[in-house]
Parts: sequence; C-alpha cells; structure tokens
Amino acid sequence: MDDEQLQSDIRKALDSDSRDPELSAALAAAHQGDSRWSRDEEGFLRFNGRIYVPDVSDLRLRVLRSRHDHPTAGHWGQNKTQALVLRDYAWPGLRAYVRDYVKSCTQCARAKTPRHLPYGTLKQLPIPERPWNSISMDLIEQLPSSGGYTAILVVVDRLTKQAIFIPTHDTLTASELADLFVMHVFSKHGVPSHVTSDRGSEFMSHFFRSLGKALDMRLHFTSGYHPEGDGQTERVNQTLEQYLRIYCNYQQDNWARLLPLAEFAYNNAPNATTGISPFFTNKGYHPGLTVHPERDLTSARAREFAVDLEELHTELRKQIAEAQARYQVQADKHRLPAPDFRIGDLVYLKAKHIRTTRPSKKLLEKFLGPFEIIAKVGTHSYTLRLPDSMRAVHLVFHVSQLEPATPNVIPGRVQPPPPPVIVDGEPEYEISEILDSKLDRRRKTCKLLYLVRWAGYEGTDEETSWILATELGHAQELVSDFHQTYPDKPGPLEKVA
Repeated sequence: MDDEQLQSDIRKALDSDSRDPELSAALAAAHQGDSRWSRDEEGFLRFNGRIYVPDVSDLRLRVLRSRHDHPTAGHWGQNKTQALVLRDYAWPGLRAYVRDYVKSCTQCARAKTPRHLPYGTLKQLPIPERPWNSISMDLIEQLPSSGGYTAILVVVDRLTKQAIFIPTHDTLTASELADLFVMHVFSKHGVPSHVTSDRGSEFMSHFFRSLGKALDMRLHFTSGYHPEGDGQTERVNQTLEQYLRIYCNYQQDNWARLLPLAEFAYNNAPNATTGISPFFTNKGYHPGLTVHPERDLTSARAREFAVDLEELHTELRKQIAEAQARYQVQADKHRLPAPDFRIGDLVYLKAKHIRTTRPSKKLLEKFLGPFEIIAKVGTHSYTLRLPDSMRAVHLVFHVSQLEPATPNVIPGRVQPPPPPVIVDGEPEYEISEILDSKLDRRRKTCKLLYLVRWAGYEGTDEETSWILATELGHAQELVSDFHQTYPDKPGPLEKVA
C-alpha cells in the first residue's frame, strides 16, 4: 500500500489540465471561499478536512485497493470499508462507489459466509459496565500446522469489541489456557468479572483454578455457557477465518504469521454494532496506518467521544442495547426466498461438499466460482459450466447451494482470478439419496425422472426435487442402490423398454 505515491499522483491530478467538471467545480468552490473546501500548503484540495480525489485515471480505484484489498485493510464489507476511506478521502458518489466495489469483489464473495437470518429467538447476554469486565473466549481448531500451531484462541471484550488472536494448538489444556490468558489478556487488561465460553463448565472451572494459581490470588468469577447468546465470538471467528482465507498461501501454512495483521485490521475497523473501531473505544484515537503526516480526520461524533472515555462507554452500552433489540426482531423472521436465476447468470457454488486438494477446509473459501448457469433443471436446480479441473463433480446443483454473483461495474478494475479448484478423488456429492423414480409421458419422448434428496437440507422445503435421469451420470452408485432396493420402480432404458 503506497499511500505516498497515491497522494503524490492526486496532487499532480489537481494541477493537470483536466476537463473533469467535478474537479473544476470543487476548485472553484475553494477559490470562492466555500468553508467546506480548502487548498492546503501541501497542495491537496480538501473537503471537510479530507483529501479530495478527482475522477482522473485510476486514483479512486487505487484508494479502494488500499482501503479494501490490502492486508492491513482486511477485505471488509461496505460499511467498514466506507469508514476507512472516509477517514482520509472524499469525492462525490463515494458511498455508491464503495458499495459497487465491495459487492462485486470476487475474493469477498468466495471467502465470506452469507448473512442469512437465523431461526428462533435470541437469548441476550447482559451489557457490560466497563471495558474488559466481561469477555468471551473461543477456539478455532483443526487448522493446518503453521509454525507448530494448529488452533487460535479468540478473546473478545464484550463492550468495546476489541479482540485478541493467540496462536495455540488443538490439545490446549485448562492450565495452558490460563498461561496464555495471563500473558495476553491479564497483562494488558487485568482480571474480568465475567467470562463466556462454550468449553463446558468442568473445563472452565479448571481454568479458573489454574488462573488463580498462576496469579497467586483468589479469584471470584461468574461464567456462562451461551452457545446461542454468544454470537459475538462466533462472528469474530468467522471474520478472522475469512481474513485468513483471503491472505493465507495455497498450502495454508502461514496463518500464524498473519494473526498480528489480522488482529490489527479487525480492531482498526469500525464495529458493526457500535460504529466505532475497537481500537478507538479503548484508546481514544485511531492508530497510524500510513506514513502521511498525522491529521485529525475523525468525525465530530468521534471527537466528542474522545473527550471523556466514560461517556464513550456509556454510549457504547446504549448502542449495544439498541443493536440487541434490533437483532431480536430480525432473529425471529424467516429466511429470504431463493433467487430466480436465469440461463447466463453467474453464480457462486457452495464449497461445503466439494473435496479439494487443499490441506484444510477451515481456511478454504466458502464459495467457488463464479460459474455460468447453462440450464435450469426442474424448478429448483441448475446446471453449471464448470472448469475441466472439476470434471469429477456433477454439473447440477440445487438452488440452495448457489449465491448470485454481482457483476463488476468499476472501470479499470481487474480482479484476481479465482484459485484453481482441483477435486481430490471422488467428489462429495450434493445428492445424498435417491428416493423414487417415475416416467414422464407428457411429451413425445418419454423421460425418466428421479426424486433426489439434497445433502445438508433435511427438514426444509428444499430437501427433495425431481431431476432427469440424464443428470445423474455422476451418481450411478446411488442409482444402482435404489434399483436394488426397489427393483419394480422405473429405471434406465434397458429396464423399461
């Protein structure tokens, strides 16, 4: 991320003979004394203190590369990316530009988990009174070995949302957890009064005893096992995993070295609940991100919060309560209907049932593609055009396995090609079982159909559907098993002729 060169090019563009009407109007406003516009001693044109980026060459595209694609940015969503851009830069239509850039990012689409609304009611945890008074802990386990580590301990402050990412191993004991806690949490924030974890009461009781022994003091905790209430840690886990999917190498053995960058990127980005970065809520200022001379570019709201951190934390508790209330309403709603795809549309394919040669599914992209839809099969299934490297995978997928791809509308943007998908041996089929067969005699040519059950969608409206026998070339073992069990059911041509 070369901000010096970018900002040098921005200055040059301001002095060039540009016919950009936006730039001409902005320069005129600054010259006429509009209080929102100014030209500083470094040669920048500023709008409300932020550097104005003219629509010249690829300047705006380079801003988004530095504030979205770069490892210190983190490939965040629209709101966080927009906030990072607005710390330093401004131009007309910035929000729409950021929205289009992020929505069409193929790396984000492959790495991130779709935010579909869950079922059921939500059990809320009490709102903390002060920073690091109430924390949640979780382990991301079964990772490929990286520097001898195979797991990540994730610790999150429930008020400020600040997170600590600690490399460890799958066989972590309660006493080893206590040692990590002293080294990485207690040394910076002291002892919390409440700890939430899904590790089980016996394990946590042993952890508390080990921690008290390590600190040579009697500790008084309350703890909780909240698998549904502690969505915060699970969301942080997903965010960290998507970061590592994007930035780790093909062998997935460098993730431990990426954890400090991931922790910085997470804590430097605005939190979805509070709207303020965890770093700012703990320190009262934003960390340095570039070598450009420091300028006060925080919003008026952030400056007001910085006057009194206690006032900030009161505001945080209010915002968390409001967010919990909003989430409570959303959590009770049903999921969205499936999109109506058309032939020629590009879609991403869920990677869950595709076994590849990469070492760990934990750091594998959530989606593959995008791939083109070349046919609609029945009412809820589609045939995709897959690359030769995925020849072992069948071509027909249920709509629940697909996500729509957003086309790129950013001029001059060249996205990195998707990583190769090399299927490892036999595929893990999307179809788990064949339930029935029938002959469709409504057309001139009789068609053989099979009723199939789709893997992973038992108990839903999308669990089963009828598909053509010609689409089951990948699943001949399932076809054979079905006819051995039900020999009188309609079958292939030699059976029904």
